[in-house]
Amino acid sequence: MKDTMLAVVKERPEPGVVIKNIPIPKPQEGELLVKVKLASICGTDIGIYDWNPWAQSHINPPIVIGHEILGEVLEINGDNPNNIQVGDLVSSETHIFCGTCYQCKNNRRHICENMQLFGIGRNGSFAEYATIPTRTSWKNDKSIPEESMSSQEPLGNAVHVVTKAGVEGKVVLVMGMGPTGLCAVAAAKAYNASKVIAINRGEYRRDLAKKMGADEVYDKLPEKYLNQIDVVLEMSGNDTAIQTAFDAVRIAGTVIIFGIPKKDITLNFGKYFIDKEVTVKGVFGRQIWDTWHQVSELLTSGKVDLTKMVTHRFPLKDFEKAMEVMKSGECGKVLLEP
Repeated sequence: MKDTMLAVVKERPEPGVVIKNIPIPKPQEGELLVKVKLASICGTDIGIYDWNPWAQSHINPPIVIGHEILGEVLEINGDNPNNIQVGDLVSSETHIFCGTCYQCKNNRRHICENMQLFGIGRNGSFAEYATIPTRTSWKNDKSIPEESMSSQEPLGNAVHVVTKAGVEGKVVLVMGMGPTGLCAVAAAKAYNASKVIAINRGEYRRDLAKKMGADEVYDKLPEKYLNQIDVVLEMSGNDTAIQTAFDAVRIAGTVIIFGIPKKDITLNFGKYFIDKEVTVKGVFGRQIWDTWHQVSELLTSGKVDLTKMVTHRFPLKDFEKAMEVMKSGECGKVLLEP
């Protein structure tokens, strides 16, 4: 094997990245070395590229970015709790948990108090090779399309959102049709929501929402749905969308907050939380490993088809072109091929 690899590196604390050759990493104790087959670009990666306040508070350059991955296992070093074998196709749970804090001991490893994040707190997936902790590696069922394997992380977010909401038999409104919002539409249908309504400003992603199973799609919420929605899934982080979410939900309905706002949000607590007696829950990541089992079942059964939202593929060397497409909003899931 060669000594160096191409990688997308956040080299300095400023906007932009550098695409360069760096040494191939060696797996440390409790790690896998994988050859990256596919990596997916997330909305978080745009913030890292642009060097927004969230990125500034979470990243210490230089670091290889990217956290959605499909890799072939080349080497295993040390402890192997998930029975991974050389040649397996694995994805990574982004949330690298400590296993000893209060949250980890109470089956909430996804919100570990000492969490490290793959591609954010340590080198990630936008490279030809990567190292992943064995304990946060997921062995994929090889019957799943490889395009879908690389995008299980956002589907896992959506499944966690949908299952926490309890959507069966309910009218569900999904705000924001980025990839995780599109996954939320598909998951809500798979878990038997009576109707799924999707909202997105851009027409391109409204069309994708239809492909993913939305019953109705709009650029803004029709007035007839104000105070009528059983469950609202806020996936965008947009301040106007968040306001709409609370206007749309019915009395004693449920709002799940997943999208991260870029600034502080002001809401009328009396009007929404008290008068409406709304249940509000936040979701951060995936329930480890329960959500991954749910995701695998949805994909192997065909209840969810992630290939419908994959719209672009780029060689890793063309990362800048891929980022331009991501920023345009005229895309679904964008894949990188090292």
